[in-house]
Amino acid sequence: MEWQDKKQPPFNDHLGVKIDEWQEGHVVISVTAKPEHLNSQGAPHGGFIATLIDIAGSYCGLYCPYPDRRRKALSLSMNTNFTGQAKTNQLTAIGKLTSSGRRIYYSYTEVYDSKGTLIATGQMTMRYRSGSENLEGTVIEDDPIEN
Repeated sequence: MEWQDKKQPPFNDHLGVKIDEWQEGHVVISVTAKPEHLNSQGAPHGGFIATLIDIAGSYCGLYCPYPDRRRKALSLSMNTNFTGQAKTNQLTAIGKLTSSGRRIYYSYTEVYDSKGTLIATGQMTMRYRSGSENLEGTVIEDDPIEN
């Protein structure tokens, strides 16, 4: 699995986000919410959950099978719907590519707790960065994330 060794953005590492599955058009990420990610009721904060939607909603359109390359995009819009309260701190977000053109793609994400409760959904519109419009992406050594 060529994506497992790719360095992720520092923010994702800071949050503890792990990529469990990744293929073209689909990603599964997971994270354990730490005390600083919780709201005043002790549940994962809505902003933390929205961040998971942002990560999964973008990654589902950014798969790159080449170990020395990566793809990038910018978020244009994101809609978040909270559907329930997490009962556990272990969260999973499943992002699916719903449509894509040459520069713009759309995704749908669902976030679950470890008991299988759907706690949020999100829809995103993303724009590929130059050079990321196809699976080849860009060379990692030119990438500031890697340097």
